[in-house]
Amino acid sequence: MRLALLSILLLWSVSIVIAAEPTTDSPQKQQEPPKAGKTPPVEDPPKKTEYDKLPLSQLVTKANRKDLTAQFELASRFNYGRGVPRNTREALKWLRKAAQAGQEDAARLLAVKLYNGHDVPADFAEAMKWASLLAEKGDIPAQLMVANMYGNGEGTHRDLVQAYKWYAIAAVGTKPEGGEQEPNTELVQTAVDNRDKLASLLTEEQETLGQQLASDWWMQKHLAKEPVKTGKQKRSVTR
Repeated sequence: MRLALLSILLLWSVSIVIAAEPTTDSPQKQQEPPKAGKTPPVEDPPKKTEYDKLPLSQLVTKANRKDLTAQFELASRFNYGRGVPRNTREALKWLRKAAQAGQEDAARLLAVKLYNGHDVPADFAEAMKWASLLAEKGDIPAQLMVANMYGNGEGTHRDLVQAYKWYAIAAVGTKPEGGEQEPNTELVQTAVDNRDKLASLLTEEQETLGQQLASDWWMQKHLAKEPVKTGKQKRSVTR
């Protein structure tokens, strides 16, 4: 079952946060760079599911049996203090268990929580880990977050080409893997705007490289999966 957790996300950080930082070996285009600013990701309570009605003892039993939805629900109860005292340590434990096993809502909440440092020490490196996992699966809010973090050197080295790559990927507005919901048009437009603003900080060579990296990623994800017809064609029989 896929929870609709967080459009956490009108969502992660969606405004461009990159400040110009010219270097002697990377000449910049002579344009006014975008202003730096930060809109932190928002941590919203998830929507309720049938697991929300389970008694705590049953929920713990299911979670211990590696039921990923139960693990996420249990983490959420501890995180928000729903029916139990808030316990950040237990919340993180169950969020990590679920996220490591592929539960995407847990990865989202982890990325936002660790980025913001809300009731936990901020950990940009781990936030980047979970955001990158989701970005690779086509999650547009996560792609924007990864782009911003590359642009600011948060949890990774500062890399404007990688930032451009992820803005360019998000700007296409493709549905995530296994997703049915149409991409949020406001987020796609944000990606377009941020990509174009970032281009003012890049050389032509850097921009071309960022475009190529984005195209290579997109083609590998979407064109490489096209089914290839195999087998011999039947010969027509004539008499």
